[in-house]
Amino acid sequence: MRLIGDIGGTNTRLALCDNGVIDRNSVRSFANDQWTHLNKVISAFLADHDVSLKDMAIAVAGPVHGHRARLTNRDWIIERADLIAAFGCENAFLLNDLSALGYAIPAFHPAQLRVVHDGGSTSASNRQALIIGIGTGFNVSPVLKTHDGVHCFAAEAGHMSMPVSIMKMLNRLQLTACQFQTVEYLFSGRGFTKFCQAVTSDQSMQGKDAIRLFKETDHLLAKEAVNNYASLLGQLLFELTLGYMPSAGIYLAGSVARAVGNAAPQSCLETFTQPCDIRGDQIPNLVTIEDDFAALHGCPVFQA
Repeated sequence: MRLIGDIGGTNTRLALCDNGVIDRNSVRSFANDQWTHLNKVISAFLADHDVSLKDMAIAVAGPVHGHRARLTNRDWIIERADLIAAFGCENAFLLNDLSALGYAIPAFHPAQLRVVHDGGSTSASNRQALIIGIGTGFNVSPVLKTHDGVHCFAAEAGHMSMPVSIMKMLNRLQLTACQFQTVEYLFSGRGFTKFCQAVTSDQSMQGKDAIRLFKETDHLLAKEAVNNYASLLGQLLFELTLGYMPSAGIYLAGSVARAVGNAAPQSCLETFTQPCDIRGDQIPNLVTIEDDFAALHGCPVFQA
């Protein structure tokens, strides 16, 4: 039996799988604020399941270096040796959470996806895709599908400096660009909240209030804020298509990505699909991953 997990900045999702098949009755979600470390979450989960673990595959929202992972937005360190010692399994695999989504691409069901832009069929000679996660934090994972299987590559794109094109857009919106020096400073849950605070001049606004702003687009100020943020995201997606050439499609994951896709898809697409000589008319498919548990589907097949 394998324990699989998706450890985000806000929630931890755990499940059991056997021979690559997830036991859907075992899937549980835990709010991280209620726990001091992943090991305690796993112990609570296993207390309800009398199983003998062969191994684990744990997807982490943060960089993985060898057999050690660190959550970007939470002070948790996760180590392979520690997991093996604590739970008596033979092995433990650590991978980035967006890489887990990449490994899940072949297993995605149409019901788990929503098409924002249909770019048509993709080239058989180039099966590059790009996973983009916009939730508590921001990151990407390039994905390459070959005859040998699916290969996912690590990145920490949220910490890249903000593209000049987006800085110019922020200046035109009369926002202080220095507030958003890196990609994650703007394109993450906390960045989204900071943006909404700036455009509404309400510094007391919390994350739940910012999400509500996206749902109340009948209000003039809310509608303007939503459309502007969606345009900024579309520009970032445009820049990322040049950086990664994902002709097999872009997959957006995370609560902020879904909120933008649902509230203002046209504003996002106007900047995403802008003419570009380098890209030509090869604009990739753009879809949102609607299933919060989708990363778990990449864990059963992963081997270090």
